[in-house]
Amino acid sequence: MKKLLVILLIMSVGQTINAKTTYIPTYSSYIHIVNGKDTLSATSNLSELEMLEVNGMFRVTIVHEDVTKEKVKAIKRAKLAAGLMAFSAVMSGVSTAFSDNRLQYMVRSTNTRIAGTLADIYKTNADAEQVLTVDLWIDNTTDGELMLNDMERGLTWYMLPRQSMKIKIQNPDAVLLRISDTNNEVVRYVTAAAGSSVKKWDIGYEDENCWIVILYKENEIHKSDNILGYRKISKVDFVETEITTDEYRAFKKQKK
Repeated sequence: MKKLLVILLIMSVGQTINAKTTYIPTYSSYIHIVNGKDTLSATSNLSELEMLEVNGMFRVTIVHEDVTKEKVKAIKRAKLAAGLMAFSAVMSGVSTAFSDNRLQYMVRSTNTRIAGTLADIYKTNADAEQVLTVDLWIDNTTDGELMLNDMERGLTWYMLPRQSMKIKIQNPDAVLLRISDTNNEVVRYVTAAAGSSVKKWDIGYEDENCWIVILYKENEIHKSDNILGYRKISKVDFVETEITTDEYRAFKKQKK
């Protein structure tokens, strides 16, 4: 029985690591600048969104963490470590069930609890690795000093002429700022909101311009028999386009 459980667990782990996979980001950014009754706003699904105040008083930029090959490797390493620790916890539990005496049972029970706690920690760390950082940059584009207020946290900063300031924000989060000259004669209100996520995909094709990911039937094992179609995702603007199996084959043939 114990050997059978081991074999089944190894087979299940093996099924998850055969396909070529990667993690692809989805970005969302929004900037809104209020100047009295006039407003200026912009949205973007790119990793960076920039807006200059209409009179050139300051510049606001949202910068999301880029999902590089190194980032993908870091996510995969964290996921693998979490999976191995979860496997270790399960096997420790199996070992406890087959203890020969009370002392052996107590020792193995303690090991099982420790392995379970570590498995939870590894999973938490692996999930955290998938949370991308978001930075908000404010550039003082004038020759005078600016005052910047975080209206939610009650913080105030003074920015020297032609200087820049970085505010690290949560993912996702929205920040409400009041930006003015030091005499409060010119006042602007800025709302900056941003969020991003990464999703694991099975990859059918990849080059410097795009990914083509595989779409499977819902709640089905990722096997060729369960493929519904494909989705082409641009690496330039992250636009997604559904393509059929025939279109996918023609695309790959064209690229050879």
